[in-house]
Amino acid sequence: MSGVDNVASRFLRKISSGLWNAWKRIGNLERGKPRLNEMSMVNQMNSNSLMPAELDQDEFQYKPMPPLVAVSMAFVCLSMLAGLSDLLLIVPLLGIALAFVAYYQISRSAGSLGGSGLAITCLVMMLLMFIGFSGLHVHSYTTEVPEGFMRINFNSDISQKGFKVSGGQLGIHADIAKLADKPIYLKGYMYPYRETEGLSSFVLCKDSGECCFGGSPQQTDMILIRMIGGKTVNYHDKMLVGVAGTLRVEPTVDESGLQPIYQLDCKYFAPAKTWY
Repeated sequence: MSGVDNVASRFLRKISSGLWNAWKRIGNLERGKPRLNEMSMVNQMNSNSLMPAELDQDEFQYKPMPPLVAVSMAFVCLSMLAGLSDLLLIVPLLGIALAFVAYYQISRSAGSLGGSGLAITCLVMMLLMFIGFSGLHVHSYTTEVPEGFMRINFNSDISQKGFKVSGGQLGIHADIAKLADKPIYLKGYMYPYRETEGLSSFVLCKDSGECCFGGSPQQTDMILIRMIGGKTVNYHDKMLVGVAGTLRVEPTVDESGLQPIYQLDCKYFAPAKTWY
């Protein structure tokens, strides 16, 4: 019986030992599982970590811009045309005024309107273009007259002087007589010819309007230009050109049938850099 008891006792010990080990494994698994409250706290911490610590919701509110801001941006592009002609300097000047009004509207809106930085940027850009292009045109004006020649305005210094009447006869105005045989520079428009290339002479008119191109220009409104030194030029249709040479007061008849009083022995010919 003792042998049977020993076997039974060993068997019971093995069973109890196996049950105890199984119970410890179950306890370990239970301790490894996070509790529900702990899981919710972890999830909350994870979600909070994805958000900025201090989030200003007002920064994401949409603020409309006044329409003048968009108009000012368009004028920034248009202002680049001012480099082509000094007449177009009015474009950036007008754009500066519009950008200033836009900024003023934004500053008076108590924060309900946006785009102040953009308005200031447009204003500064157009101001710089206005200053830069103005300097460019001033430089063109001061350098377009060849060295050694005096600038003369065709309209005010020659055409408007007309003729003087002395003893019932027409004569050359005293102011124009002073310019005779002097090196001068002036601008005008080429009178149309049948030939357009290789012109050794042409008539220069004070403007391209009907008074000159619509018929026979008056004698005080035209100058016969004679290229010297074997030079020739091409016809420029209704384009302001500049010529420099020695003025002569000698009535003559041009190939076109015109009878200009004034002539210019031309040494320099080029399209005018400025219109005035």
